[in-house]
Amino acid sequence: MDAVTPVEQPRVRLLRIVLYLDAAVFFGAALFNFGLKVPLGFTTLRFTDAIWQAGTGEAVIAAVLLAAGLTGGRRSSWTALVMSALGMAFGLSSDRVQGAARDLHVLMIALAVLVLALLLVTGRRSVADRAASAEEAG
Repeated sequence: MDAVTPVEQPRVRLLRIVLYLDAAVFFGAALFNFGLKVPLGFTTLRFTDAIWQAGTGEAVIAAVLLAAGLTGGRRSSWTALVMSALGMAFGLSSDRVQGAARDLHVLMIALAVLVLALLLVTGRRSVADRAASAEEAG
């Protein structure tokens, strides 16, 4: 018999993609907080006030978001979402987070809202699928 491989639902695939994107944004923020400067000719992308402690936290959050995206697990996705929300709240409460750093936090918030929505939608779908499966079996 052939092994049956589960087909990933489009919503779950989208959730994983958003988790990867969120991880990339947090990793980029970590690099900027470690002092990265990207010259663009007419300007230089950088944080006005690089904070290495924030960079360390953002790197950890990026790793957790990446792991959640790789595994596709709901529990790890929820953990990553909570960690990112706490990190954003802590960052936005600082007076040192200004300019590009604050703008990047706004992008992080948008991605976190999208992750939350996708987690809620995929969770409802899973419950509906389980109910349908139980109905078919019974």
